[in-house]
Amino acid sequence: MKKNKRSLILILSSVVFLLFLCVGTLLTPDTGFSENENRYLQKRPVFTAANVLSGRFEEQSEKYLSDQIIGRNLWVKTMAMTEAGLGVSDINGVYLCTGGRVVKRVTETDFDKARYTKNLTRTQQLKETCQANGTEFKAMLVPTAAYVYQEALPDNAMRFDEDKAFEEARRVLGNSLIDLRETMSKAAEGGRDVFFRTDHHWTGYGAFLGYKGFLEASGASENGMTYDMAYEDEKPVVLSDSFYGTLYSKVLLDTLRPDTVETPAAALARECRVTFTGKSYDSLYFKEYLEKKDKYAVYFGGNYDKVDIETCRETRCGVKDKILIIKDSFANSFVPYLMDDYDKITMVDTRYYRGNIEELAADYDSVLLLYGIDNFAGEKLNFSRAGL
Repeated sequence: MKKNKRSLILILSSVVFLLFLCVGTLLTPDTGFSENENRYLQKRPVFTAANVLSGRFEEQSEKYLSDQIIGRNLWVKTMAMTEAGLGVSDINGVYLCTGGRVVKRVTETDFDKARYTKNLTRTQQLKETCQANGTEFKAMLVPTAAYVYQEALPDNAMRFDEDKAFEEARRVLGNSLIDLRETMSKAAEGGRDVFFRTDHHWTGYGAFLGYKGFLEASGASENGMTYDMAYEDEKPVVLSDSFYGTLYSKVLLDTLRPDTVETPAAALARECRVTFTGKSYDSLYFKEYLEKKDKYAVYFGGNYDKVDIETCRETRCGVKDKILIIKDSFANSFVPYLMDDYDKITMVDTRYYRGNIEELAADYDSVLLLYGIDNFAGEKLNFSRAGL
């Protein structure tokens, strides 16, 4: 009798608790943007016959309850701590690595091979168009942190075949491909933070390695520039030593230490005019973001369709060149290293830009395509009608 009573109390308590969560979630005002996760959360789904029949209503309802549940951060943290305590090392799409690092999980299922191949073909077509116009073309695909730090991954961690993906890129793009795998892996083996420990982006040092690779591939020594320099020669300045990235937000583990955001000193002092969304600014850096969660947004304040940067001074090699960078957010921390090398730098983000990139490229001396390789596989690239 007492056993049945205890079971009934447990069942009723569970029901009341679940009702509290559901009612509390429905009555609490929705959060539009999660600063902690740096993304927009699912809005309350609209109940229509079309949505119900298509299955969208059920799908959106499930995501809505997951995104808007009352006390969401507490549940994420509690679940991650519990799983980590039980020895689980794959939590919420993130691998817990040795050395206090978390990296994004990208498996064969996550990596869209068909889209990757199509994007390579379109990139090759853009390359041919550029070269026909006398414009230099290079493509830099940044390897994933899981590749660079593969020795730190948990046992049995699943990854897509990154070497095979780079081999395909080399076959299609030839010498136009800038391959950073070896350089970045050696730096990681030497104990350098090439990627942030809590975010998917590369660090200031990682971006510097990309810059050196770009100079070498572009024949920098022939143009009066040099790629035989050390990171310390750039006199890196610490912008923040308290950065917790988007991967941290997926697990919220107290064992993770904050990252340091660095940038070259020359870029901080550089006179320039930066123009996007119809407004002009006199710096690459928006330091108000150093007081916010997403400190990586200190570079340009985020991502935009088109950003024009005029450096306002003679370039390092005395030649005023213009470069177009077709990019994802990896380019934001890369561009500061270019400030002494080009008179004008333009960035276009294909997620937002709706112009004809092939026509735009004809106005530039050089074109660089710069993406994280997994991001590149997820984009729908069309350089004659971007975004379609």
